[in-house]
Amino acid sequence: MLDEVDSEVLLAASNYGPLTLSELSRLLGWSKSMVLKRVRRLAELGLVTLKEEGGVTIIVPGSPRARAPGIVGIMRASEYPYIMPLVKLLAERYGSIKVKVYDDAVQEVMDLVAGKIQLAMAPAVTLLSFSRLTNGMIHIIGGGSKGGASIISGRGEGEGHATSRMSSMELCAETYGLEPPRVYERGGMNIVNDVSSGRVKEGVVWEPYASIAKRMGLRVELCDLETCCLLGASSSLSDEYERISKLMESAVSEARRVDLQAYANLIGMPYELVEESVRSYDFLERPDKGLLKRIASQMRSVVLPTWSIDEAVRD
Repeated sequence: MLDEVDSEVLLAASNYGPLTLSELSRLLGWSKSMVLKRVRRLAELGLVTLKEEGGVTIIVPGSPRARAPGIVGIMRASEYPYIMPLVKLLAERYGSIKVKVYDDAVQEVMDLVAGKIQLAMAPAVTLLSFSRLTNGMIHIIGGGSKGGASIISGRGEGEGHATSRMSSMELCAETYGLEPPRVYERGGMNIVNDVSSGRVKEGVVWEPYASIAKRMGLRVELCDLETCCLLGASSSLSDEYERISKLMESAVSEARRVDLQAYANLIGMPYELVEESVRSYDFLERPDKGLLKRIASQMRSVVLPTWSIDEAVRD
């Protein structure tokens, strides 16, 4: 996971790179050894490239330009039935397309920034945060889904709540003012288990995990979110943005006619759960920039909640 120091190094490299190690050190006002440690970490994550030229280390931001979207990332959720026609349309134009299923949105978007995947269905708040952090190494280029979020609770045991970091689910937790402490989990089933075991009082999950929680006898309250996941793209595909956006519109228009058994197999979930819970979602052919601007203040509270200062600053 990136911390604040990593973020400063990455932002400087993105704004001013390519840079030598000495130049980056002077720019940040830090020692070369500290900067080198951090850029090596970013290089391991694929967020920058290190080159040696004549004994001089050069930091190059970003990943190589891709000619085609070879891998599409999605979250393990009921909300992307349109991924099936999208992959078909992409394959017809670009050749073989693979789908990688994630349980953690932050890891998915980090892989998008690193160029390990070229397209990603991911929470708008996560995509927007990393787009700014990386100075535009990724962009939102297509629509997606809204709905499907729920607050689950058990028998009143435990304290606080569980959710996923810097996501639509955390936006729900902030919007509804769930009581702290906040526990971060990677994966919806982990959140459900935290609530059912009494580790926490409440949790925020997406479908089909809300339906799973209901079947386990947990209380389920819908969380009304105006947007959830949108189509993000690596800037290495910038020449193809317009074409891919149009393919996405066509795919979303077919969302209600998709073979849900094939989709359930793709995400590794039972068909009956997917068939039931996909009804919780509405599908968006295009991103609504006006809506995103209206909820920007809410999203900022997710990226940097007040209590995170105590977590980050050590006395």
